[in-house]
Amino acid sequence: MKNIAYAFRVLLKNKFYAFLNIFGLALGLAVSIIILLYVQSDLTFDKSHEKWDQVYRLESKFFIPPKNDEFALTSMALAETMQMEYPEIQHFTRVMSAGQVLFRIEDSNFYVDDMYFADSAMFKMFTHKFIQGDPETALVEPRSLVLTESTAKRLFGNKNPMNELVKTDANTFTVKGIIEDLPDNVHLRFNGLFSFTTVTSGQPPMNAQQRMSQLWNVGTYSYVMLPKNYNVNSIYERFPELFDQYMAPIRQFAPSLREASFEPRLVPLNEVHFNSKVQYDLATGNKAYTQAFIAIGLFVLILASINYMNLATARATKRSKEVGIKKVLGSTKSKLVAQFLSESTLITTCSLILAIGLVYLVLYGTNVNDMLGKNLSLNWLDNPLLLFGSIGITVLLGVLSGLYPAFYLSAISVITAMKGSVKSGPGSMFLRKVLVAFQFFVSIGVVISTLLMSNQISFMRNKDLGFNKDNVIIIPTRDTLVSRRLDVIQNELRENPNIIDVTTSTGLSASNANAVGNRLIGGGRQVMMVEEADTLMKTDTYNVMFIGENFVKAMEMEIIAGRDFDETIPTDVSAGVLVNEAMVEYLGWPDAESAIGKKVQNASAQATPSRVIGVVKDFNAFSLHVKVEPTIILRYEIFGTITQVNPSVVVHAKAGTLKATLSYLEEKYDELDPSHPFEYGLLDTQAENLYKSDMRQNKLTASLSYICILISCLGLLGLSSFTTATRIKEIGVRKVLGATVPQLVYLIFKDIMLLVIIGFVIAAPVSYYLIEDWLQVFQYTIDLSTVIIGAAAIAGILALLIAFLTVSFHSLKAAQQNPVKALRYE
Repeated sequence: MKNIAYAFRVLLKNKFYAFLNIFGLALGLAVSIIILLYVQSDLTFDKSHEKWDQVYRLESKFFIPPKNDEFALTSMALAETMQMEYPEIQHFTRVMSAGQVLFRIEDSNFYVDDMYFADSAMFKMFTHKFIQGDPETALVEPRSLVLTESTAKRLFGNKNPMNELVKTDANTFTVKGIIEDLPDNVHLRFNGLFSFTTVTSGQPPMNAQQRMSQLWNVGTYSYVMLPKNYNVNSIYERFPELFDQYMAPIRQFAPSLREASFEPRLVPLNEVHFNSKVQYDLATGNKAYTQAFIAIGLFVLILASINYMNLATARATKRSKEVGIKKVLGSTKSKLVAQFLSESTLITTCSLILAIGLVYLVLYGTNVNDMLGKNLSLNWLDNPLLLFGSIGITVLLGVLSGLYPAFYLSAISVITAMKGSVKSGPGSMFLRKVLVAFQFFVSIGVVISTLLMSNQISFMRNKDLGFNKDNVIIIPTRDTLVSRRLDVIQNELRENPNIIDVTTSTGLSASNANAVGNRLIGGGRQVMMVEEADTLMKTDTYNVMFIGENFVKAMEMEIIAGRDFDETIPTDVSAGVLVNEAMVEYLGWPDAESAIGKKVQNASAQATPSRVIGVVKDFNAFSLHVKVEPTIILRYEIFGTITQVNPSVVVHAKAGTLKATLSYLEEKYDELDPSHPFEYGLLDTQAENLYKSDMRQNKLTASLSYICILISCLGLLGLSSFTTATRIKEIGVRKVLGATVPQLVYLIFKDIMLLVIIGFVIAAPVSYYLIEDWLQVFQYTIDLSTVIIGAAAIAGILALLIAFLTVSFHSLKAAQQNPVKALRYE
């Protein structure tokens, strides 16, 4: 207790240094706690489900020569067929997107995103706490509905929702259960579930031919539950038999699939979040981002610890007499070590208390959770890692950061100490310089990385995608009667002076809800046969888009060969096809002109071939993470999709008239479709959403770069204060001899400047290689070799400027004071 009391007196006596140490460490600890919560959330994804270690997501791996395709989706029949053959599969559930659904309750209408169909085994496999209802029966009956608590509150207010009827455009559902809102770290997020029996009810069991055909089509997410510690290789080894029995016979009906094969992939539930390499997946995480945050968190902690070590060792000369007197009075080395460790532990304890306050302020007083896409909270009692981790890190920091100063100060001899001035040895000075250089290495490195990431994100947001995404309004068609009048509606809308053009497409939606993969303007993979340069038909999976009249013109795409669909030529709509430049290259056609007239048909012997009538300049239908794929563009009327999937109306408005155009469209649609509330989406907003996780990482890295700089400045401020104080007499002598104030400031700053330059020289190439690795997830990137120069220059100049301003705070004061006073110092 005496050590603690004495440590308090030391801190109060040296308030400036105490503040720098405590506040610097508090910042480091606060950042580390927030990153700990973030990383813990990421690394425990889906572990809130009690049986997470028994649940696997089924994925699809198709091989259609010469290409492999892997999908997060599977056939609707796959899980059921596998359970028939493999009794070790205890349960399975299929989860199929219902998209955005309009709920009608009495006289009110509500659009609800993230709705899915799911089998009744859903709640046997996934842990969702029921507030009302029975998990065993909630999804058994057709037209049953389970809602999350917040969705039920939104729909019904304070009324008990159980057994209430909810109407949609297609059905009337009965509310059979209310569950607690989902935690933020589950990959399958929903606001409500419809019973899967709603889809299958009234349908006869599939015969062998139907099951075989179904198994080659994907459309649902499938999950199976296996015994604990089950070896999934057992299923992989036996699957060829299932394939030969249920899937291979289709080859006799579809020659294009003669060499095709299929394998299931069973992904443990806790690995799905970072399983981002399959197509048509739900939003997934990026393990590289999580690892980057861990590294930055450690660096921030190290920077804060360096500050303490630098200040403590630098102030050794100020405490030399204290050490000498204590040794004369009989204090042993062990007691001195204990005393100085008590001081460092007290500082870290005070820092932890302040850090907790800062974390509370950040989590509950700012929008940091929105920025991180998380719902982080400080649940000390429910989170042992947070509680014991924070205490453990604090104690460890207290010991490690105080260890060197404690042994350094306690080792001073009595005679040297009693002289009142201990000169820092070359080893001590060298260590301090290394630590300061390391601080600037980290700070400059993080700043350069932040600037380069910002450049890449700006590049993605501004890159010409090959079509117009600005001022494009997407309006879904909910009513079949409206879809049948689209020609008339488009002509009416074009009369508005604020509207440049109008088109339709089945591949654009008003909402990103339930969006899979990184798709922007539609398209889905289909097995198609396309004529190669040598007139042979090449069977492969291609990206296929379905568009309406005038789509190419309205979206400002460019035809580089042939022509667009011509409404006056009936065969254009019924048998015309557009392809992109990537298709020309992929199939080995000599040039775009040679593509005209090539045959394209569905991979079926009975399919009628279509002909290529035009080639479109490459456009990014998906995000820039993905390379432009060979794409086939068809009119949706070819397959009668106008009666199956209502196309969206796509309106291209004039710049600056978006608000007025939306008001006009809302008024117009109240007349056209009074039974549905007006809804719309903006294409540029959806394009931004494709890069949410990248922008989130950039914002977080930028915030951490500010903190790194601030912590470095706090340490530099304390160190420059000490350095200036030890050179007061030298400054006085130089001033008497005629040195100017700028010369005196430079005298003190030049050593720091050298350390900044060393940190910069190391940080620039390291940042280059780190960002080069980060850019591997994008197919289209900035030219790093040219951008790095500007980013490094900005970071270097910024570091020098900040270091100069920090150091000159004390050096200017010392240089401007009366030299007589300086010569009498001490």
